[in-house]
Amino acid sequence: MVNSRYARRWLMLGSLWSLYAVFGLIAGSLAPLLERIRVELDMSRSAMGAALAAWPFVYLFVSIKAGRVLDRIGLRSGLGIGIISIVASGFLRACAQGSISLWFAVAVFGLGGPFISIGAPKLVAEWFDKEERGRAVGIYSTAAPTGAMIALVLADPLRVALGGWRPVLAVFSTVGIIVGAVWLWVSRKPSPGQANLERHLPTSELLTDRTVQLVLVLAFGSFFFSHSMGGWMPDMLQHVGWSERGSSWLAAVGVAFGILSALCIPGRVPERHRPNALAALYLMVAIAIWALATEISTAHLVAVPLIGVARVTYVPLAMLILMSAPKVSTKTIGAAGGLFFTAGEVGGVSGPWITGVARDAASNFTLAIGMLSGLAIVLSVLAISTGKRRLLSNYVESVSNTGP
Repeated sequence: MVNSRYARRWLMLGSLWSLYAVFGLIAGSLAPLLERIRVELDMSRSAMGAALAAWPFVYLFVSIKAGRVLDRIGLRSGLGIGIISIVASGFLRACAQGSISLWFAVAVFGLGGPFISIGAPKLVAEWFDKEERGRAVGIYSTAAPTGAMIALVLADPLRVALGGWRPVLAVFSTVGIIVGAVWLWVSRKPSPGQANLERHLPTSELLTDRTVQLVLVLAFGSFFFSHSMGGWMPDMLQHVGWSERGSSWLAAVGVAFGILSALCIPGRVPERHRPNALAALYLMVAIAIWALATEISTAHLVAVPLIGVARVTYVPLAMLILMSAPKVSTKTIGAAGGLFFTAGEVGGVSGPWITGVARDAASNFTLAIGMLSGLAIVLSVLAISTGKRRLLSNYVESVSNTGP
């Protein structure tokens, strides 16, 4: 029985990983085809930036209640709703005829996205012990980047083979149908820890926790940067001399480095060192991104993998810091996750759009790169502040436990 439960939780995590990979596949499906879609649909870069930000905009409002809905209907139904919305978004993108229809097609993604991203830490909380959660979070955190990397690598070859970008999006969506069916089969039995979790999770008390407040700001900035780079990096590389396919492949290499880092870093960095590790990642990317303002190919080959490592790793690290906050426990992880992704998607909404506006306002991406670099520096300082806050909390707790 114990071995069966042990095997099943990894099967559940594997199926969750597949759902999250489709999340990344559909979310990243536009980036490698961005310029072709923009030209065919006669869209400005600002309009395309607004379309890229459509699903985070919808996600922002849905995620406020998604945690409570997941508690009420369970992971099986909740994640099922998520994958259905994501697949529908993919097919609607393939049918888009202009900027408005593309915006709505991308927005549908935001209806289901929160159920996947908030359901992921909830599944880990229900199926894994505290000691294993770092490893589990690291594993599922590689899924969306893997999906995005597959989109970057395969989108252009599939476009050539299938005769256009619309069939590519339809193929990606079909993969989602298969993955969703597998999830419904794997999750047919309830989780062993589901009955032990609260049905209505408080959020107001969580917001009084200073560590939670700082992590929510980090979530905003991290998603701002990640969504901006996810949508615009191929275009940035094309602007400094890379071909359409070459830029997509190089961006995919960066994601691959990020996936490897997510498997190694979150589960191995001790809890007390996570804020400093996060700060180091932000500083690294603040410097590396300036390579994209040059036409030096060697600098791009170094910078893009470094940016990929930061983009993929800082979200699981921030989530683990949130999980270790004083007022976050297995009973409040759903509410905390909802707050995390709500704050994050505020950045996800504004990032691609503001980056697109900055690009339209200048003759190149230098203004946008400077903005993103400055943001990363601010986030580094906040990450260090989070670490100091955590050390103070631990000191106060130890003093109270050893008091007279």
